[in-house]
Amino acid sequence: MEQKTTIIKENAKENVKENAIKTHFSRTVDDYDIVADKVVMKNDELHEIIVNAVPFERNQQLRILDLGSGTAFGMLLILRRFPYATIFGIDFSSKMIESARKNLVAYLEHVKLLEDDFTTAVFEKDFNIIMSPVTIHNISHKQKKLLFKKIYDSLSENGVFINGDFIEAEIAELNIQYQAIYRKFLESNLTGEELQVWLKHAFVDDKPMKLSEQFELLKDCGFKEISLLWQFNNEAVYIARK
Repeated sequence: MEQKTTIIKENAKENVKENAIKTHFSRTVDDYDIVADKVVMKNDELHEIIVNAVPFERNQQLRILDLGSGTAFGMLLILRRFPYATIFGIDFSSKMIESARKNLVAYLEHVKLLEDDFTTAVFEKDFNIIMSPVTIHNISHKQKKLLFKKIYDSLSENGVFINGDFIEAEIAELNIQYQAIYRKFLESNLTGEELQVWLKHAFVDDKPMKLSEQFELLKDCGFKEISLLWQFNNEAVYIARK
């Protein structure tokens, strides 16, 4: 009985954090494309690395899934590079989906937008690419493990998972440096209540994970050829092939 009560309490805590994250992004959606550059260091470069990492030809009819697709910034970059691709975007915010639909108006025949939580959503199969720009750090480590397995199962043979995200350093001393640099970055770009909201999001709500731990989870799922493509402070992009 005690173990069951503990599990219920842990699930309740996760739900509270998830609701806080949903509220946070619902509040910032109207100006998120502007705010993103203020809260993600080298945001454009990170997204370009993800697009450049796609190991397929431009004229292929790719099936792509974008987890946490937001206002479709990453989806637009992909569609401009791969005009014959079909891309599915999942986001739990109705406002983000609405904004994405407006931004993708010229590509809607190549797009399917889904308002859902990717940690619980049932994915279609046979995606050539599943990508996630600056999103997975929002969920718990337990959810990451389950998500990575779901990603693996949803990829086609030789499909790839490309993740660009916030990470935790491998050692505590380095993580303190990462956090100090990132705090200065936020303080140089934001002020007042907006700064406090993002500081809380970054240092209380976020759940970044060490690259070594992520790679181990991916290997356990069956991924091979896992490679770190880029890192800047507490941000990284890596690719894993099925």
